[in-house]
Amino acid sequence: MTVILFGFEPFLEYKENPSQLIVEALNGSTILKEEVKGVILPVEYEKIEDLIVTKIREMKPILTLGIGVAPGRTKITPEKIAINYRYSREADNSGKRYRGEKIDPLGQDGIFTNIPVEDLVDYLNNNGIPAELSLTAGSYLCNNAMYIIIRESKKYNSLGGFIHVPLHESYAAKLQRPIPSMSLDTMIRGIRLSIEFILTNKKENLTLS
Repeated sequence: MTVILFGFEPFLEYKENPSQLIVEALNGSTILKEEVKGVILPVEYEKIEDLIVTKIREMKPILTLGIGVAPGRTKITPEKIAINYRYSREADNSGKRYRGEKIDPLGQDGIFTNIPVEDLVDYLNNNGIPAELSLTAGSYLCNNAMYIIIRESKKYNSLGGFIHVPLHESYAAKLQRPIPSMSLDTMIRGIRLSIEFILTNKKENLTLS
C-alpha cells in the first residue's frame, strides 16, 4: 500500500516552502511497511484538483496527507475540517484570485477529516513535538487542497487529512521581521510520527469515517 504526501511550491514572499522540503525528505521512505510517495503541488487553483484526483485514483493510497505552511503559527497544527469555499486577498502563483466561491458546486459545505486529529495532537505533544488542533485551514490553497483530498479519499474508503506547519527556522531568519518558526528536522519528525500514528490506528479510523 501507499501513503501520498502532498506539499506545495514556494508562493508570495516565501521563497522556500517547508511543506515542499518535508515532502521531499520523506518521499521514497517506508513507514510501517507503507511506501511514501511525495507530490509537490503548484500554488495554482486551476491545477491542484486534477493533480490530487489523478494521484489518488492512480495510487489508491491507504492515506493521503496534505502538508502546508501557515506563516505565523507556532506549532504543528492538524486540521479538523475543510470548508467548501475559497477566498483570497492574495493571488495564487498564476495570478488567480477568488473572492468567495465554492470549491465544489455540488459538494458539502464542510468535510471533516477521518483522521483522529485530537488524538494525533496528544500523541505529537507526548513525543516532544509542539502541536495543537486547528479548526480552520483558511480559504486559500491549503483549504482547497484539503477539501479535495478528503472528498476523494472517502470515495476509496481511505484516510485523508491536512497538517499545517510553521515556517522553518533557516528561512525565517532571512526575513526582515520577527516571525515564529520551527526547525525543519522537528517538522519532518512530526510528520513521520503523524503517519505512524495514523497507520497504527487506521482500522478504527476507517470504521468511523
